[in-house]
Amino acid sequence: MIESLNLAPIVGVGVMIFDDTDQVLLGLRIKVGEKASWCFPSGKIEAGERYEQSALREVNEETGLKLEDLNIKPFTLLIDQSSPVVNTTVGLSCQLHDNKMKAQIVVTEPDIFDRWSWFSLSDLPSNLFPASEAMLNVWKEEKLLESWVSYPIMA
Repeated sequence: MIESLNLAPIVGVGVMIFDDTDQVLLGLRIKVGEKASWCFPSGKIEAGERYEQSALREVNEETGLKLEDLNIKPFTLLIDQSSPVVNTTVGLSCQLHDNKMKAQIVVTEPDIFDRWSWFSLSDLPSNLFPASEAMLNVWKEEKLLESWVSYPIMA
């Protein structure tokens, strides 16, 4: 019998933010103890939050960007079956309603992110954070890695 590690399940959000040219925002994640990778603004859901509220908070905390609740839409629930704990990510998308908002984006957590950059869906970096890669695969209707399961969320 495997000894219990007392690891709590992880429930998080990841937010795909698109500009008016359908480029997507990714941050170069440089968190100590992890391999550098590109990821969406993301984080854990706090008690009492809806997915959209968590997404708005995380985007603001990580980028300084203030989005509106109406623009954020959940599209998938992902489970990482390779994780030693139940690791669930809700993927949400958001279209910037004004490209001038891009000027608000800053690195607010320099111990976690080196920079934020915009990428075309056809020209993404290869070193993607696993949950961000899974979200992109779902969005682009591409095959997921075997360890990921996706459940569509109907709007």
